[in-house]
Amino acid sequence: MFDWIASQIRQPSTWRGLFLLLTAGLGISVSSELQAALPNLAIAALGVWEAVRKGGSFGEPGA
Repeated sequence: MFDWIASQIRQPSTWRGLFLLLTAGLGISVSSELQAALPNLAIAALGVWEAVRKGGSFGEPGA
């Protein structure tokens, strides 16, 4: 599941779709500078999550 999410986050179409949903559904406007920064913020958040989550021993499946 994590691999699928990680691959989706790397795709620009995912971010465009999220921005379209936010703009159309909630009436939120996001500047182009913020749009460009959000993928980096999401990757950083995933990095923090991976650093602090409890995992198995190195080399085990799912670790």
